[in-house]
Amino acid sequence: MSLEPGLPIYEYDDTGQGDPLVLVPGGLTGWLSWAPHAQMLAEQQRVIRMQLHGVAYGLAGVPLPANYSVNFEVAALGTTLDSLGIEQADFAAWSYGASVTLSYAIHHPERVRTLTLIEPPAFWMLKSRGPLPDDALRLQSLLQPLAGADVTEDQLIAFARLVNLLPEGVDPRTLRQWPLWMEHRQSLRSQGSAFTHVDSLQLLRAFDRPVLLVRGEGTSEALDAITDVLSEELRDVRVVTFPGGHAPHIVSMQPFLKSFRRFLADPGQPL
Repeated sequence: MSLEPGLPIYEYDDTGQGDPLVLVPGGLTGWLSWAPHAQMLAEQQRVIRMQLHGVAYGLAGVPLPANYSVNFEVAALGTTLDSLGIEQADFAAWSYGASVTLSYAIHHPERVRTLTLIEPPAFWMLKSRGPLPDDALRLQSLLQPLAGADVTEDQLIAFARLVNLLPEGVDPRTLRQWPLWMEHRQSLRSQGSAFTHVDSLQLLRAFDRPVLLVRGEGTSEALDAITDVLSEELRDVRVVTFPGGHAPHIVSMQPFLKSFRRFLADPGQPL
């Protein structure tokens, strides 16, 4: 994979003391989704909370660069770590950010102590096993045309339903997070790149760092299948499941943090 040098570093928040933990967010509300976790985790270690460029571009109303891709974000992640002088870290990432972080990790395993992935849309892995499930194809049809578009309220709602961010039958406009989703809806312009990303099964199978996979109860068929494939392909992996659809670490924050802290303290112990 070719990584572009000289990309702008991520906006980041750096708190706490000790061994570094890097938090990479999902592609809708970005680093805000990790804010409460970072506050609690910074009591034990240094926590660096990143902001994806795709989210930052959306908030600023700036068009995506012509060369935007998952690899673009991977390169920016590496540039940011270098600028911070971080040689090795624990990594935890959600959704689109988990696809970015997975790619960075398998190409740079020496930089990784542990890797926690929450619901990664690593569709390239599903393609290695056969055709994408119908729900993935519907999500692809929604997201890929958004790269140069103005994301509408209806498209935001469709996205939230397809990735199971919404409880069954709930009108999203009644949720307390709805204004935040609306503010960030242009971030969805970057999400179609998850479907065009191609990576290395050979590097994935060779990756030997401890991995925690976090699955949400009631998540989509495609995301559920990706977690299954990862659990089969990775060498050192454990899987935990919490209520919350595509956002288990938010809906089930305290149970997630309990398991996550145990994993960080001793990656070899059962959860």
